[in-house]
Amino acid sequence: MVAMNRRAALIHGFGWGALAGLVLVALMYLASLLLDLKPLTQELNEPLLSIMPGFVFGFLIDTLQHAGKVVEELGLIVAMIVALGALGAAWAWTALRWHFQYSALVFAAAGWLVVVVLLLPVAGDGPFGLDSGLTTPLVWAALFAVYGVVLQLGGRPDTAAADPDRRRLLSMLPLSLGALSLGALALKLGPNWYQAIFNPPEAGLYGRSPQLTPIENFYVVSKNLGGDPNVDGGSWRLKIGGMAGNPVSLTLQDLRALPVTTEYVTLECISNNVGGNLMSTGIFTGVSLKYLLEQVNPTSSA
Repeated sequence: MVAMNRRAALIHGFGWGALAGLVLVALMYLASLLLDLKPLTQELNEPLLSIMPGFVFGFLIDTLQHAGKVVEELGLIVAMIVALGALGAAWAWTALRWHFQYSALVFAAAGWLVVVVLLLPVAGDGPFGLDSGLTTPLVWAALFAVYGVVLQLGGRPDTAAADPDRRRLLSMLPLSLGALSLGALALKLGPNWYQAIFNPPEAGLYGRSPQLTPIENFYVVSKNLGGDPNVDGGSWRLKIGGMAGNPVSLTLQDLRALPVTTEYVTLECISNNVGGNLMSTGIFTGVSLKYLLEQVNPTSSA
């Protein structure tokens, strides 16, 4: 067997890079379950929405509605796998000239640097993702180490296989890992995606709408991939300042101790279609904004 030409090497590298990327993505979601590591697809949700053209956002929300988040997350997963496939293609092309046995691990390290130096800071995790400690960069280092090993098992494009049967056997390992990864992603994401598209809370209402929407059927629309954040009530604060004569910082207990008002309120999503079900009515009790503003004494220029 002879070494591949440049075109064949690029295809070879992209294929194995994408396969290794699939394994990395599956392990990333597994790490999110075991180590409280937020998947990169969800980390990049907020920055992506901030630069997303209005017509694209409108299509996702107005046209796809609940399926919009599913399409966004799926798109980010595919983009990650394609990017890691491109990294594999770059490795294969370089391997034709750079004869280093463990060059796949070098390219894996380069991918790790892109994530921790560029993507995690953009996502708000600080330099090298250290805002939450060493766990994040170390876990990503482990993920890319696996990526490099899978890529290496695919075979260097610049060398002939001394034993084709052995090479074929070694190739079965990453292929099996890829199949397992695809199945794991389907098990992890499939039920949530199905629930979001086909069985949202408001889908449980049939016929004439009740005067008050049951809590379990109150429509839910959120731009957050992977669920909304959990808020620690003990450390949460409502701060009102700026052009205020009496700025305040209220704990949850402080807020609950203030006078409250109760109102019937109907809420409707701005993306609700005519006759759509993204509209609910409930009884809301809480502190009025008017009362809070009166307490902070806004300045005349506010």
